[in-house]
This record gives sequence, C-alpha cells and structure tokens, in this order.
Amino acid sequence: MDHISDHVLRTLWYIDLLASQGQPLPLQSIDEFAQRVPPRDVRRDSLFGGLSRMLEESGRVLRKPEPVASYLMGVGWIEPFQEGVRLTKIGRAVLTASGQEAAQLEATDPEVADVALDPQDPLVYVQLTRRLQKAGAGLLVDAYFKAESLVWLIESTNLRRVLISSRHPRAERDRQTIAVALATVPNGSDVEVRHTNDPALHDRCVVSASGDVQLLGSSVNGVGKHLTAVITPSTDISAVYRKKYEDLWQSSETVEPQPVQA
Repeated sequence: MDHISDHVLRTLWYIDLLASQGQPLPLQSIDEFAQRVPPRDVRRDSLFGGLSRMLEESGRVLRKPEPVASYLMGVGWIEPFQEGVRLTKIGRAVLTASGQEAAQLEATDPEVADVALDPQDPLVYVQLTRRLQKAGAGLLVDAYFKAESLVWLIESTNLRRVLISSRHPRAERDRQTIAVALATVPNGSDVEVRHTNDPALHDRCVVSASGDVQLLGSSVNGVGKHLTAVITPSTDISAVYRKKYEDLWQSSETVEPQPVQA
C-alpha cells in the first residue's frame, strides 16, 4: 500500500501484536515505537536508527519519521483498550489489506526457523530482529558490520559480541567509526567488538548463548537492499560453525572504545 507509510503499517502491526497478547501498548508509547524502530521511511537502504537516522555519509541531516499516534486515533484505526490501545475494525481492515497479515503470523510463530527477508516487506526488520532476539547474549559474525548498526544491536537484541573482518578495503575506517560509536552511543559498553584478518571469517551467522546457529544470507547492512534469508542449519553443520567462530573470537583483537576528539 504505497499511499500508507511503512512505519504506520509497522506501528499498526505492533499495536495489534501487543493487544492480542494481553499487553496493550499505551498511547504515549506509540510514537516512541514508530520513531525508534528501524525507520525505513527515513532511509530505505539503511537498517537502523541512531547514527544513520540522523546523518548520511555526506553529513546531510535526514528527516525523522512523523508521529503517528494522533493520526491513528483521529482516523479511527485504533481505540482505547484497558491500559492502552487496540485496532478498531477499520484498523484491522487496513492491516489486512496491506498484505502483512501473513508476515505478522510468521514473525510471531516461534516454530518458524527459516525466513526470507524481502526488501519490499515493511516488516522485514521486525522479522530479522525477532530471529536475532532468540540468540540471547550471543555472537554476531558479520565481516562488514558498521557503526550505524550498533544502536539497533543494543536496543533491539541481546547480542553482546560482534566479530568483524579487518581484511576488506574499508575495514580500517569502519573499525575507527565503530570505536567512536562504542564510546558515544548509550550502553555502548555493553557490546564487545573484535576484529580479525583471518580469511576464515567469511560466512555471516549468529551463534546464540545456548550454542544454536543461524546463518544470515547477507550482512545486516544489506537487509532492506537485497532479498536474503535467515536459515537454521542442521545440528552437525551448526557445530562446525560454532567451533570455527568461537575459535576465531578467542584469537581476535578487541576494538577499544574511542571517545570523540576535538
């Protein structure tokens, strides 16, 4: 539905999800969600808020998504419910007509292990985040991880380790900006980032705190740009990935937080 902003549809989905679980979203929290969840309406080729929400690489300030709470209430798509709000019949019709009903079921079904991440899906980041949340305080292996992804990692997942590569052409610059982000973004100290020049670091994956493995079809920076997938491999394949990347983690160097200098 091109005439309805993606972050409006995403907010309708979130309101409906919480209401259906008996935890209706308070009216005053609607805009906080709409403006802080990865904002594709701001920059379609970027996954995260925070640094990328405010600046492009050129330094140009980007417009933040507009508030939606008063709009949703004004057009009759939501109504008061218990301590929060829920969708009206009209709101549910809009959500269904948007074509996201199947995506909603998939994103909330704990039995779904594999998922295709379509860049045209306004809930693509919701699906990705849910998969990564299952990893707990695990390890993200992503050779091309960037500083702009750090805010999302901290706010939307429990991942607390990131392993990146120092072999690609932009590696030094990326490592420097990550170092600054670790020292400046809220709770940056909760995450440890390490880098390695070992060519064995290739495939992207997440190793959960319990040892489970999920394979990522692209860097998290590429989600929203290209069709990709999150896949759970068999137990024997997972064991190979887990050992390989835990060994690389132990032999890698830490990216130390670097405060911004005058």
